[in-house]
Amino acid sequence: MMNYLFCSLYYKKDIITGANKRFENFIFHFAKLISSDEKIIVVVKRGNIPIKLAKLKNISFLEIPKFDFLDRFQSYIHLRRLFSESQRMVVVSDFMPIPCKSLLRHNHYQLIHDIRNFTIYQRLNLLNTAHKIQKYQWKASQNIMTVSNFSKSQIIKECAIEDENIFVSYNGLDDIYYNKAANKKRDIDITYIATFEKRKNHKFLIDALSHYSGENQLNVLFIGQDLGLKDNIKKISNRLEKVNIVFEDSIDSEKQIIDVYDRTKLFIYPSLYEGFGMPLIEAISRNCKIICSDIPVFREIAKDIPEYFNPNESPIILTKKIEKALINYKQNLSSNVNFIDKFRWRRIAEKFYLYVKNQN
Repeated sequence: MMNYLFCSLYYKKDIITGANKRFENFIFHFAKLISSDEKIIVVVKRGNIPIKLAKLKNISFLEIPKFDFLDRFQSYIHLRRLFSESQRMVVVSDFMPIPCKSLLRHNHYQLIHDIRNFTIYQRLNLLNTAHKIQKYQWKASQNIMTVSNFSKSQIIKECAIEDENIFVSYNGLDDIYYNKAANKKRDIDITYIATFEKRKNHKFLIDALSHYSGENQLNVLFIGQDLGLKDNIKKISNRLEKVNIVFEDSIDSEKQIIDVYDRTKLFIYPSLYEGFGMPLIEAISRNCKIICSDIPVFREIAKDIPEYFNPNESPIILTKKIEKALINYKQNLSSNVNFIDKFRWRRIAEKFYLYVKNQN
């Protein structure tokens, strides 16, 4: 018998992000695999029990309070007590743990989505500090779980962690993405879903759109949380003559996101750095035409399905690809059922379940 603990201090049940979708979907399908004498504990901040998991009988929940002072440190104290008092478990956490003996008693997997703090795309101006702290914390972890072979190679390179201590677990697709697409009019010419930050490369896409020479005005949709660049992107987009860009902060439900994909002719993903890139497989599953930047992780995940472009070359090259794709967006657009089948959360959860069973 083995018990499992999944912990996220970042998860917020009312916000749709790739990390949040992974947290709830992975656990939901993992819970269907465990035996009747096994159980799952899910640890989140107070008020954030995932709705999708709340009714599952083999899951119990621990809510950590939101502290007004030193919230993260006091949360660690709660977790340390939990680890000390519990029998040996498989622990999966997506926060940066403070290495402690109580955690080392368990079979711990530190989930790493990407290592952007080791790159020029780190969000805080603390590159050297974050680099040193994360390297120490990750090296102290027994095991690492990460979302792509690209991220695995970067972790090995930057942190000198042994290959055999890193488990690759792809991100997946919610079950509703496998429902047959409705025959809707594709009235959105271009969609891009991404947070507004430097690495997402919105400006490059706008530069490409500024050279658009088609006869019809383009309807473009940008969806994403602002991380500091949204106002600037809006400002430069106002100069576009034949392009109308609508900005949305977020989408309320997965069904609404799917509706956007089903109405989209062309999904463009110009990002410069990703650990995985969940919108890429979502758009593929809904048979959007895809153009994306030629970065290693996209080649790994999407294979030869997208049209690739070099983000270090002139944006005019992307402009030409856009114009061609919009004219021929229905051509060579076939079902990707076989391709996306490997991204079912059930398969992804089962791979990890069998892996930890073999270890024990």
